[in-house]
Amino acid sequence: MKILIFGIGGIGGFAGGALSGTGSDVYFYVRGKNREAIEKEGLHVTSELLGDFTVHPKGMGQDGKALGKMDVILLACKGNGLAKACHDMAPMVATHTVVVPLLNGVLVSDLMEPLLPPCFIADGTIRVFSHLEKPGHVVQTAGSGQVVMGMKDGRDLPLLHELAALLQKSGIPAKVTHDIRLDSWEKYALMAANSALFCLFDGPAGKVRRQKNYRQVVAETVGEVIAMAKVQGVIIPPAYKEDYLRLFDSLPDDTVTSLYRDLKDGKKVEDTETEIILGRMVDLGKKAGLSVPCFEKAYEMAQSIGKRNWGSHGMKHT
Repeated sequence: MKILIFGIGGIGGFAGGALSGTGSDVYFYVRGKNREAIEKEGLHVTSELLGDFTVHPKGMGQDGKALGKMDVILLACKGNGLAKACHDMAPMVATHTVVVPLLNGVLVSDLMEPLLPPCFIADGTIRVFSHLEKPGHVVQTAGSGQVVMGMKDGRDLPLLHELAALLQKSGIPAKVTHDIRLDSWEKYALMAANSALFCLFDGPAGKVRRQKNYRQVVAETVGEVIAMAKVQGVIIPPAYKEDYLRLFDSLPDDTVTSLYRDLKDGKKVEDTETEIILGRMVDLGKKAGLSVPCFEKAYEMAQSIGKRNWGSHGMKHT
């Protein structure tokens, strides 16, 4: 099985590094200084789950035609780069190829279908905290690392089971589910509600919790995602809201999401995941006729935070 990891950042480097250690035919789609470092020294992974190791993929590059057709593609790009990623991976997609996106958002396959040649587009989630420490070095600090994959129509694909088995062999917990829609919405509810709250209050978890009405706003925000999932035909268990509230209560004071961090760091709004995380909820709400006031306000705040910080720090990111 020929496997491509598209994007060797925190997620792609973690999964790609682990899979490369199994001796499988693993290829990296990677560019720039990251590629140069991996070509010279290999990909170094420092992981709480897997340990400390260095691997060399079977091949790497950024020329899809040269890399050739793949059996499986694990997509690990930022959501704002999804359209370009699909364009760049198209030469590596055959009719039998299974593409598994492991990026923020909900049911990302819906967004990818019009952008790729005919193939099998699954959905996937990964529960891990990892980042690119420097070119060629990925650090995984927390999270179970679990990967859950599946087709949103419930189809059973042998290649997905083969991939899950390889991930398990590499040390990453993995499974194929016939209800990926539920897993995708539950992961999205956690990630999107967190990002919305940090933007609403323009600060980390500690600042959010210092507001008098914060638990009400937290409940309303995650409740909007739960209601949207129901409109889309996905029933998130009733206990989820209370579980989320307890989790938010326990977050370290300085906790933020990558979306909020990017906005505060001065990235242009369009260079962040504002659209795929917050804008997606607003768009779904308009299409479904469902009011999502917390997300609408968070989306406005994200635009404001981004513009304010780009104006003061933008020269650092040109």
